[in-house]
Amino acid sequence: MLQFFDELNLRSSLTVFGAIVLLFMAGCSTYDNISTKMISAVTPYRINIVQGNFVSREAYEKLKPGMTRDQVRELLGTPLLIDMFHANHWYYVFYFKRNNASTLERRHLTTYFKGNALAKWTGGEKLPSEYDLIQEIDG
Repeated sequence: MLQFFDELNLRSSLTVFGAIVLLFMAGCSTYDNISTKMISAVTPYRINIVQGNFVSREAYEKLKPGMTRDQVRELLGTPLLIDMFHANHWYYVFYFKRNNASTLERRHLTTYFKGNALAKWTGGEKLPSEYDLIQEIDG
């Protein structure tokens, strides 16, 4: 009779142990599912990327043929690139990428000089105003 109770006690102990192991395993899978959902819902902060020389529509509209290099530099700022093989070309390039966007907005303006005077410029037809740029960056 004592042997029967020992076997019964052992079986019930194994059953309880098995139930506890199953509960832990179920808990782990639930934790994994919940944590996966939480991680996918929370995304890291990504900053807006603003690089280069921003040239506003207002500054672009003030360009006039015959302006000196100093006047152009004062109006538009220092060019991003002055090609050593084409020193009469100044390149103003501006990149903007919103934190959650996959596309990169690129705007450019090239100025051409004859001697010390501004001869012509290209590429600034669709430049935003300063207010528009702030609205784009702020979202």
